[in-house]
Amino acid sequence: MRSVARSGYAALGLAAGMIAGAAIAQAQSADELIASYRVLNSACRGGSGDDPRTQKACAERDRIVAGLQQAGYCYGRRGQVGAQMSWHRCGADSLR
Repeated sequence: MRSVARSGYAALGLAAGMIAGAAIAQAQSADELIASYRVLNSACRGGSGDDPRTQKACAERDRIVAGLQQAGYCYGRRGQVGAQMSWHRCGADSLR
């Protein structure tokens, strides 16, 4: 678990360096944003709540979520359970 956390934090540094504020949806492709989201989400959910790196991962993840939503992407569709959900172009059955 520790090696996963360390690699997550290393990737966090890389992902955070690629994020450019409110314009992240335009600065990166959707695939890059989704890959960054996955790394940051793992660091956020797997880190200690009082660790500043965890808090940074959560904040950066939330910025990516906002960028994806602005770009017309949604996470999950109606009727799906959490394990089935993924990022996709929003459609009529998408959760918003």
